[in-house]
Amino acid sequence: MEIPNIMSIVLLIAALLMLYISFLAFRKRRLPVARSTALAMLAAAVYSFGYAFEIVGRDLESVKFWLKVEYLGIPFISTLWLVFVLQYTGREAVLKRGVYALLFAIPVLTLLLHYTNDYHHLFYREVRYDADAIISTVLVKGPWYWVHITYNYLEAAAGMALFAFAYAKAVPVVRKQIAVMALGAAAPWALNVIYVLKPFGSNLDLIPFSFVLSGLFYIWGIYRFNLLRLAPIALEQAFETMLDGVVILDFDNNVVNFNRAALRVFGELRNVKRHSGSIVPLLDKYPELLESIRREQAAESRLPIEGPDGARHYDYKLSIVYDKGRRPIGKMLMFHEITEWLDQQEKLLEGARQLERLNAFKDRLFTVVAHDIRDPLAVLISLTELLERELEELAGDNLEAFQELRGQVVDTFQLVETLLDWFRSQRESGAFRPTLGDAASLVRQAVDSARIRAEMKRIRIEADIREDLMVYGDKGMLASILRNLLSNAIKFTDAGGFVQVGARKEEDRVAFHVRDTGRGLAPEAEQCLLRDADPVSGIGTEGERGLGLGLAIAKEFVRLNGGVLRADSVPGQGSTLSFSVPAMPPREGGGEAAGDGD
Repeated sequence: MEIPNIMSIVLLIAALLMLYISFLAFRKRRLPVARSTALAMLAAAVYSFGYAFEIVGRDLESVKFWLKVEYLGIPFISTLWLVFVLQYTGREAVLKRGVYALLFAIPVLTLLLHYTNDYHHLFYREVRYDADAIISTVLVKGPWYWVHITYNYLEAAAGMALFAFAYAKAVPVVRKQIAVMALGAAAPWALNVIYVLKPFGSNLDLIPFSFVLSGLFYIWGIYRFNLLRLAPIALEQAFETMLDGVVILDFDNNVVNFNRAALRVFGELRNVKRHSGSIVPLLDKYPELLESIRREQAAESRLPIEGPDGARHYDYKLSIVYDKGRRPIGKMLMFHEITEWLDQQEKLLEGARQLERLNAFKDRLFTVVAHDIRDPLAVLISLTELLERELEELAGDNLEAFQELRGQVVDTFQLVETLLDWFRSQRESGAFRPTLGDAASLVRQAVDSARIRAEMKRIRIEADIREDLMVYGDKGMLASILRNLLSNAIKFTDAGGFVQVGARKEEDRVAFHVRDTGRGLAPEAEQCLLRDADPVSGIGTEGERGLGLGLAIAKEFVRLNGGVLRADSVPGQGSTLSFSVPAMPPREGGGEAAGDGD
């Protein structure tokens, strides 16, 4: 096989390598650095592809055609590579629209001058075909060719300088990436110098051949060091924009690096020379943190740090940094500010303390209501009952006025009772204290407490219960339930009506009921029973008013005693409210005191 044909195959391999790298970069095209990489590799592939056919050309026309193909890529390789370097090293901000125009001005002009060279010969003074030479193309360079080459060298020098500067600042894993890319780019520039100077007098352009070496370097770097996964700018931006302060130390406790957030923690870091300054003098005021660093063990704690605007509080974490062989090579300090969180926590605690004080005041207030208001009202009711008996002979108007007064006192007493029941339900909803007790006594007490109001409306009230019936529940709650249900029954039953309260044994439970001949439950009251609706006040048959809390309290207390309050109501004919509770304490291991209810 002839030498030009062998060279052509090598060049096609180089073109394929460049195309493959371009494809890999194109898959990451969301990142600007990946797009510039893809375009630079594509331009190099076009260069190699065109040159592969140029060196096997058999006449001048075919050589000129393939030269034009090559120059679709050649003028742009250096500029695209410089754009890539700027993006890779974190200087993408300089790439404004005007900068792009300046960078690509000479490459675009080079392409135009090359395509119109036959009219002005500014790029090549002469293009000849030498059939006797191994490389048959003979190119005599014109003035613009040297402008183009000089511009390429300047771009190459700028890119390499940026790589060197980035290498000096980078962490080890990124340094490997930069070294691979710098070596991959160095080969074409070195061979370009040989081609331009022609120390051996050959017309062979070595640059496209170097793309084989560059391609192998880049592909190895892509799969070995993830060249296309994370650029130094990504690491630098992630490090610098972290909200937590980070300080990197070597194993001698010298500061290697720190981010902007760390400066807000320790402003003195500005005076520490990176790679040489010890952190120990900065931590003289914080012996606990300094001791953690010297122990060379991972640690976490909380640290107040005094600053110009007062104390700031931080959670800090000390981690040991290891190399791939799990050998410790440094330390990392992270500071997470919690000042605002502590302030909010203190406000919440102060609010909780204030709420506790208000709650204690509320308890004292209701204690006053229970002792200083309820008891005098109970005495006043007894006195009005005695006076009513003595004044029964009085004329109608005076007696009616007195009875109205007595009714108001009784209503006020019931209001106080209801408020106290509500207070107990709010305070003791989690304090369920069941005991075994006499159900008949509970029913009789409820009837006695409601008898005065029933007599005022000439309502007959009776108890229907066996004397030996026992019940297991919270006595105070059960008494409140019966009292509230009886009060509601009397309130909504017309004068001359009938109310019955009773209980009976049903298997292992005791079922209580309050039955009346009143006007039935209002729809709002039924909703209160069925769902957790807000209490609704109602007006009794003789204008009695209330807060509407009685039914809601009864429902809650029934639930706490393991039952469900049910209603059976017929408008205009009366209603029956019922519930059941356990008859006996549960056996050991036999389940909860309060069951699922009925």
